[in-house]
This record gives sequence, structure tokens and C-alpha cells, in this order.
Amino acid sequence: MFYKSFFVFLGWISLFLSTFGQDLDLVWSNPLDSGAVRGRVGTYQDADYHRLPASMEKEVRAAVWRLGKQSAGMYIDFETDADTLVVRYEVSGRFGMHHMPATGVSGVDLYAFDAENQKWSWAPGQYDFADTVSYTFREFSTPHNSSYRLYLPLYNEVKWLQIGTPSGQGIKYKTATKQKPIIVYGTSIAQGACATRPGMAWTNILHRELNYPLVNLGFSGNGKLEQPILDFINRQNPAMVVLDCLPNLHLGEERTEEELKDLIDNAIKTIRSVHPEIPILLAEHSTGFNPQFLYRTFQHNAEQRILITRERIKALREQGDQNLYLLPNADFKMEEDVTVDYVHPNDVGMKNIAEAYKDMILKIQGHEK
Repeated sequence: MFYKSFFVFLGWISLFLSTFGQDLDLVWSNPLDSGAVRGRVGTYQDADYHRLPASMEKEVRAAVWRLGKQSAGMYIDFETDADTLVVRYEVSGRFGMHHMPATGVSGVDLYAFDAENQKWSWAPGQYDFADTVSYTFREFSTPHNSSYRLYLPLYNEVKWLQIGTPSGQGIKYKTATKQKPIIVYGTSIAQGACATRPGMAWTNILHRELNYPLVNLGFSGNGKLEQPILDFINRQNPAMVVLDCLPNLHLGEERTEEELKDLIDNAIKTIRSVHPEIPILLAEHSTGFNPQFLYRTFQHNAEQRILITRERIKALREQGDQNLYLLPNADFKMEEDVTVDYVHPNDVGMKNIAEAYKDMILKIQGHEK
């Protein structure tokens, strides 16, 4: 028994020394120093990992500001010839939630672009959630892969982050593209709940599928077509605006049907005041019209919101706005086995939502040509 314990102890010592020795050979870099943090609006100059600039703190409600400091949809593109990569960082909040794992709430996610086959491949990492979170990626490089994308946490604030590569194997960060982004203003579903890892949020799936810049303005429980966020969008230069706020616009004590109509009309009017020609895509509630969901009160409320939205979009199009589009509820294919609860999608649900958006956006782009 003594010898067995002794050799186990030696094994742990060997592993520790090996890991420690590897750390000594790593060269650490901060992506912020290279202006490499992407997935937020082009006017952003703050040296942090927030989605909203510091100037917005006094313009939005406290809940929106707190959520805006979370890094959903943000990513870092880089090139490297390394086959080992370590990402270490610190977050400000709890690692996980009851219905969403730590890998989705607080984890990072690495993808490699296969230039020969023109597709993205996933690189699984060995993670450790401690005071300093670390992800170690090993043996991920292939002859066709040199370009990588690291997605940041969906539901946590990144306080600092560093990427380490072995000495002699450098990393070259890519700066922001000049392409106009698609801006998505939405709810917890848009922010990424409840994907198991950042790359599986529907906005990030869509980002890879379209190979098009995308800004995630999903605010969990707080996607309510509020004027400060609409004004913030108007200060940007988007290629398209997606409004996916219906899940947070409950009818009842919070608002009447007429107030919901006014919110929809005001959102379109506000964006059109600055961007008269860009496509605006409104999404119906992904939940509704599904008898297999045994939660009729919520289902009925969601369906009422959908019907009101359909009526308003039809009326606005008849008034002449032909660049206004509606993504139907049925296209999301939100069946009973693709959510973790009554509304938040699992990874299968996220892929369904991304596919619905991809088809619609490609159709809209086809109309514009």
C-alpha cells in the first residue's frame, strides 16, 4: 500500500513539474494591446471586454449596464503556428447557473478555419475553473489550420485575459474588419442562454456560417426595445438590424397590447430616422403554437405577442417600408426536446435558431442584389 501511494505521489509531482516547466516556456500576450477584441461596435475604444462603452453607463438601466459588461458574442481572431495554446483569465461573477453550465456561462471556445475545405473545426480544451480560469488546447494544429477564433464567455464579465504560446511559436492578432456588422438586439436567447459553450450560441453559429461580422446586444431578461439601446444602434453603421425582443415583452401587468404596438412602431421609426434603407428583421417569439409544450398560459401570452407583431409589420410594410422583414415562429422549430425549460434553447435549439436566421438573411441579401 505504501509503495502504491508513493508512486502515485511521484506521478503527481512529475505532472506538476511538467506543467510548471511548460508554463515557464510560454510567452503571454494580451489581445487588448493589439486591438484584437472583436464582436462589438466599431466605435468602441475602451480597454476592456465589455459590449457597451463606458459612456453608456448613465444612459441605460443598471440591469442593462451589468449585462452589457458580459462578453457575449465577442471573439478574438488570430494566426499561429503553435500546436499548444493556453488561455487564462479572470471573471467577475459565478461560474455557472442552475440551467446553464460553467463552460457556457464562463468558458471560452476555440475554432480553427480550414482554408482548404473552407470550414470551421472545433478545438476542445482542457479547462480549470478557479480564481484564474484556464483553458489548455493541445495538438489542435493541422496543415490546413493557421487561423483561429476564440469566443469569449456568454454570461460573465472578463476582467483580464492572456493567451500563452510556446516560446518560438508566435501569435499574430487580427484587428477589426471594416465590414458593416449585423447588429442583434435581443433577450437571453440572443445573449446565449442556454448554450453549453460559447461557440454554440446561435449568434456565434450564425457568425461562422455567414462569415460576416455580428454584434450581440442580447440582454438577459432586458431586451425590451428601449430607447437608449435603439439610439446606440443608430450611432453605428450596421448592414442590418435584427430585433429579437419579443420574449421579454410580456403582456399583462407589465404592458398592454397597445403599448406593445407602440414599442414596435417606435423601434422601427427610430431606426428608420437614421437608417432609412437598411434591412430590419424582426423575429417572432420562438415559443408558441406548439401543443407539445404543456404550459398553456405562457404559450398563449407568447402567441398574442406574435399576432400583434405580425399585424404591425404587415401595416408598416403596406405603408411603404419594403425593407422590413419578419422571421416566423415556425422557422425556429422549437419543439419540446430542444429547450432546457419552457423557452431557453439547448444546443440543438441553438442550431435550429441559427439555421432559421441564416436562411432568412440569405433570402434578404438575395432580394437586395
